[in-house]
Amino acid sequence: MHQRKKFITLMVVPDDEAQPRRLHLPLWAYRSALVFLSLMIIAPAVYVVVCYNVIARAATADRLAAENKLLQAGQVKMQELEQSLLQTRQLVASISSMAGLDSAVTSSLYNIAPPKQMSALAKHPPTIKRTQPETSVFPEGLPVEGWISRGYTETPGKRHEGIDLAIPEGTPVLATGAGTVLSAGPDDIYGEMVVVQNNDSITTIYGHNSKLLVKAGDKILAGKEIALSGNTGKSSAPHLHYEIRINDRPVNPLTNFIYEVNTK
Repeated sequence: MHQRKKFITLMVVPDDEAQPRRLHLPLWAYRSALVFLSLMIIAPAVYVVVCYNVIARAATADRLAAENKLLQAGQVKMQELEQSLLQTRQLVASISSMAGLDSAVTSSLYNIAPPKQMSALAKHPPTIKRTQPETSVFPEGLPVEGWISRGYTETPGKRHEGIDLAIPEGTPVLATGAGTVLSAGPDDIYGEMVVVQNNDSITTIYGHNSKLLVKAGDKILAGKEIALSGNTGKSSAPHLHYEIRINDRPVNPLTNFIYEVNTK
């Protein structure tokens, strides 16, 4: 049986008194025309939205790239400032020592040991004969001979639990007291670090080394080379970080044990 085709009749009524006109369109043509008109209306809107998103993402990417570049430049500047500050500390300490000054102002401004203390330390560098036997567990002297670029302080916001000694990389680091190596390995802050258990209550810490010469469990004597100094961990310039702890509480290495006698 033959199926009749469906048509849509459109009536066009003119403004004048002319007879109305009728247009007979197949149903498929009518639907195709509706789809075409819809696409003509929707396509520009979709195009605008897509272009806006692309432009917005490109602008965001450019902004993030510019901010990242600024952050990298700022980080480089901070590293340069830290290096300059360390050099300034060393220069101030050197000039003060040569001039024979004992300035508390200089010490507080630059957080360095007063020249009087530095003179006392010079009498007991680790390479000179010790006043205590090498089997003594009590820390004596300093592990290296160098400028104290940062001292011990408990000031809130500026807390520093040891002293920093500015020295060239590869300088031998000596144990200041006999004991057992508690740990020897990398640390997030102090880099290649050695911790010596001197006795039940005293531990000594040596940080930022370039190479470790001992391992955990080693028995060592005072004056033994335990590492080579370096610039590892969170460090802006080559130096050694040295700590003394009693019952796991930091104490000032310059005002304990041998220094209580030599700096008075």
